[in-house]
Amino acid sequence: MAAMTEKLQKLAEQHQEEMITIRRRLHENPELSMKEEQTTAFIKEQCREYGLKEADVELESGAVFLLNPEKAEKSIIFRADIDALPVKESTGLPFSSKASGVCHSCGHDIHTTALLFCARILSCIREELDGRVIFIFQPAEEVGKGANMVIKSGLFEKYPSQMIIGIHTWPETPAGNIGIRRGPFMAASDRLHITVRGKGGHGAHPHKSVDPVLTAAYILTQLQSVISRNVPPLQSAVITIGRITGGPAANVIPDEASMEGTVRTFLPEIRDMIEQRVTEIATHVAASMGADCTVDYHRGGQAVIGDDQVVARIEQAGREELGEDGVTYLETPSMGSEDFSNYLSVLPGAMLRLGTSNEIPESHFPLHNGKTIFDERAVIVGGRVLSRIAVDYLM
Repeated sequence: MAAMTEKLQKLAEQHQEEMITIRRRLHENPELSMKEEQTTAFIKEQCREYGLKEADVELESGAVFLLNPEKAEKSIIFRADIDALPVKESTGLPFSSKASGVCHSCGHDIHTTALLFCARILSCIREELDGRVIFIFQPAEEVGKGANMVIKSGLFEKYPSQMIIGIHTWPETPAGNIGIRRGPFMAASDRLHITVRGKGGHGAHPHKSVDPVLTAAYILTQLQSVISRNVPPLQSAVITIGRITGGPAANVIPDEASMEGTVRTFLPEIRDMIEQRVTEIATHVAASMGADCTVDYHRGGQAVIGDDQVVARIEQAGREELGEDGVTYLETPSMGSEDFSNYLSVLPGAMLRLGTSNEIPESHFPLHNGKTIFDERAVIVGGRVLSRIAVDYLM
């Protein structure tokens, strides 16, 4: 294995400049969910250049490729998402987004390149691997649709595998490191839409109306009591109302007001309780003020909870490639969500974080911020660690 370690290091060094160039190309040309046409075409071009075989599945966008398709007895899957966000980039980088109002402020360009790097490295040692590697370049993660599209394509029935591993950038972990965690990793994400119906009228005569805006405001404040009074103090949950709309003018009491928000949880029982309490509070507060309302509670992806054995494999590979100090244990999970969770209902798996922060303040900005600058060492680390995971499992 020492000889293989040296070979992996040489391959990483040989191709890392090429990968940074690829990352910058992807960063300059971001595409929104389900519009990743050029990104998909470029990925396919690269994978074919590496001698990979395209999987026999149909996807509207994105791509799946196989290394050693004939060695199917042992099989491991790696996944990267490829879509960008409707966010304006303000980094000032020489390779900033060329697409107006669209950028890779979640780091999916890094995910894609790290997986291409892994494919590049493993393609050079394919004969020494006693098994198959599947590379999923998934579309539409940001809108929560891509993972289900891949699952519905029949990939997992056609190409049975033992585990799946995903990657994600993380500004809270230093560049050069990976972050791991056992148990809950990212939260379930649900969407909330409340419509309050009252009786419209003139703003000067509120007593002749039933004000749905005021009612919505009361509902908004009362919803926060669910977190403080119904969620156990040692558990985590979030209710955020991010949008509230009402009437057309300052002096008009409208017939209707609405609010939209997100709910993040880890435990199924807390998720159930919050849905029930949100509905009870909204309908009862509205009734107490002479209004009525409907609650549309839409459940999104499940929480990402990694398989302990897969996490152990990631940790081992990280320490082998990066040294003991190269693996950071994440003390707390993220309340962010990931549709990678859908894959975990199909087979065991886990995610790892790619550290992206360094000495510049902008590298510490949160994800989805147009000013965030990602340290490109994450590309190299991601490619190396994924390659090592595959080698450890398939040799």
